[in-house]
Amino acid sequence: MIAIYKKLPGTNCGKCGAVTCMAFAMKVKKAQASFADCPFTEAVLSGETQPQQATTAFSNYEQVSDDLEKEALKVDFRNAAEAVGGEYQSCDNSEVIRLRMLTRQYEVRKDGLFMDDRHCNDAWTRIIIYDYVRRKGRKPLTGEWISLGNFPHTASHVKAFQSNAERKVTETFRSDFSALKQRCSEMGGSEIEGRIKADYTACCDLLPRVPLYLSIWQADEEFDPDCRIQFDSGAEDYIDIEYLAYLLELFVEELTGCEL
Repeated sequence: MIAIYKKLPGTNCGKCGAVTCMAFAMKVKKAQASFADCPFTEAVLSGETQPQQATTAFSNYEQVSDDLEKEALKVDFRNAAEAVGGEYQSCDNSEVIRLRMLTRQYEVRKDGLFMDDRHCNDAWTRIIIYDYVRRKGRKPLTGEWISLGNFPHTASHVKAFQSNAERKVTETFRSDFSALKQRCSEMGGSEIEGRIKADYTACCDLLPRVPLYLSIWQADEEFDPDCRIQFDSGAEDYIDIEYLAYLLELFVEELTGCEL
């Protein structure tokens, strides 16, 4: 998704039929749209770069996930499970790391990644979980909350992406505050009080060591409703920031029931 987005103009003009360039990139990634649907990619498609070359960078996810799998399956499962907040199990000489990503439970086994006792074939899920396990982030979380765009060396488009995510949450729940609290609870979130002056703040784990903090301010006579999404500043020890952006998108889609 990020690779596709980088080849788009970033103007959010809507001429492709999607609300934003990031939304269009996600549709291309899911094969719900063609790269050529963006009218501003004609120079790429008809000039020096042909369509096949333009999409090459977006078609190697399987190879990346396979490479990461090889690395992840070499780690010491017991130590890795402790480092990433997973559950280690060993039975009949078979080792397993059980962990949750968003609302789904996964198992990393010596013969691959499983969900509901079946091989997980989604390339992005495999990439994120294998990278998470192989990193074995050893630094403790800092307790400092920052926005996605405040991580060091973060690309500018990630900041715009977070703004779109916060806007989607605000628009979806602007008149139904109780529904937001219910959805956060259904997704395993827990309310946090006293940390920030908001009407509601919840902590939802994207991965066991990657918390997301969602704060909401309801509308009043002076101000419109507002939303802020933050992460622990130590998250980059556990996950690549562009993978974190992808998880943020999945979280918002599941929370709101709408594509970002």
